[in-house]
Amino acid sequence: MAQTLLEPIAAGQTRFRMQGLAPDARGVAVGRETLLVFPALDRLVAFLGAYSEESSLDDLLPTMTLERARRSGGGHAILVRCAGADSYALDRLQRLTMAVRGSLYIGGGTLFVRYRERTAPFGYDLAEPIAAGDDDVVAVDLDFVGRYAVIDRLDPVELIQRLSLRQVPLPLAGISEDPTLCGMQEMALVLVAPGLSERVLGYLWRAKVEMAGVRFALAGERRASLLLRLRNPRGHTLDVLHGIPGVELLVPVSPRAAVEVGYRHPIHLSSASTCLPGDEMYLFRGRAARVERLEGAPRFVEGRHLVASEVDAGAIREPGDARSLGFEPLRIPIRLRPTSAAREPKGALIPWEQRELLRRLIYVIPPGSLASARLALLDEGVLVLTGAGIGGASAAGVAGVGAGALIPLGSRICEVAPGVLVPDGYELWPRVRPELLRELLGLESGQIALFRGGDVGREPLRLRPEHLAPLDAALVGRLGLAEGQALPEELAAQSPPSIVNQRLGRFALWGYGRGIEVDREPQSE
Repeated sequence: MAQTLLEPIAAGQTRFRMQGLAPDARGVAVGRETLLVFPALDRLVAFLGAYSEESSLDDLLPTMTLERARRSGGGHAILVRCAGADSYALDRLQRLTMAVRGSLYIGGGTLFVRYRERTAPFGYDLAEPIAAGDDDVVAVDLDFVGRYAVIDRLDPVELIQRLSLRQVPLPLAGISEDPTLCGMQEMALVLVAPGLSERVLGYLWRAKVEMAGVRFALAGERRASLLLRLRNPRGHTLDVLHGIPGVELLVPVSPRAAVEVGYRHPIHLSSASTCLPGDEMYLFRGRAARVERLEGAPRFVEGRHLVASEVDAGAIREPGDARSLGFEPLRIPIRLRPTSAAREPKGALIPWEQRELLRRLIYVIPPGSLASARLALLDEGVLVLTGAGIGGASAAGVAGVGAGALIPLGSRICEVAPGVLVPDGYELWPRVRPELLRELLGLESGQIALFRGGDVGREPLRLRPEHLAPLDAALVGRLGLAEGQALPEELAAQSPPSIVNQRLGRFALWGYGRGIEVDREPQSE
């Protein structure tokens, strides 16, 4: 009689003939490793797709290895190894594996046994010890032993990236019938060929579609293509774009992957982020049967900066040279107005009634300030300026206080621009830059302008360098010198004196001066 190779495990059993088996919390026998056997590669793809719909492949891929093996009796199989888990996870793996016509075994190393089923709720153990022999993998079932020799290994990440897209039907009335079914109700990506980018941008701009774009060159192409991101696009707009040759609509399926509309990837990419390593963006194109990889996450630019602006050059009229146009109707006068801003005095305007006091104050002005001061005679009085009050600061005016600040007479004069003087407590309105103010006043180098307060409408004075004189030279008068008295003729006719060195006695000057007679004027009594 035929004997079974496996025997059911009893409830509470803790010792097993096969090494590597151990009971979990529910008493179900589990192994260190799990082996999944599929008859062909398409069955493995179906299993991965079903698993990604229910759970995340990121939990399975780190411990998964794919091997292509040959059976000892003939034929090939795909072997999937992964880490052992509890009975709950194994139940889900067995359900999905059996749905795609595969088998699940538990164990470790090279020897595996069938996982539990209804007739053996706690699993199976070997009825008799079985030697693995020279085979790489031995899978023991109820009535047969599968022996497999590994041919090569497959990279699961590379396998998932190279899978071909599957075509899915679109609504008969177009995408506008149900944008939610197509996955583009909130956002859609549009890949535009280089020659159509400007026309597509113009159409979307006129349709008032919220968009952003980035340009990049596809692999093997020189000209850059345009990738657009549309927010909440209308169904009619999507139908128009889908019917244009050279324009591809892409549905975002994960933050770093998009699939062309009308196609579906066999794996649910949103639950398989480890299959898309790095920071690249993956575009799965169905009609072109290509996968485009973008270096890093695309940095989209707002659509208003991408649309070309059309300007009719014939409708532009130049107004002419601004320097030759007449701005007289727009001109405004510059006038004085009171202000409370404090400024350093640069001079003083002294009325003629105080000229005598000015003459006396000259004696107390420091020499440095006196040397740098300038004076001008006006109808209103005497204008005294420091060295810095004529448009350029002299060394004496900068080193100390100017004469205009030391003289407590008349009204003080302040400088609002180089060479532009106004009375203290006033300013020029409107405020213009100093260079423009000198240009408006027509001042040349060395000239100054003086605005006088009082009556409205008084024109400012132009003072040239010849109108100014040094203060010390103008106020200090000439000194009178008396003539010296000539020498008498007797002294003038004498021969030049000679020096004789003699030995002097005790009274060396006794008798000195005798014989010299000088005519002297008689003293008045």
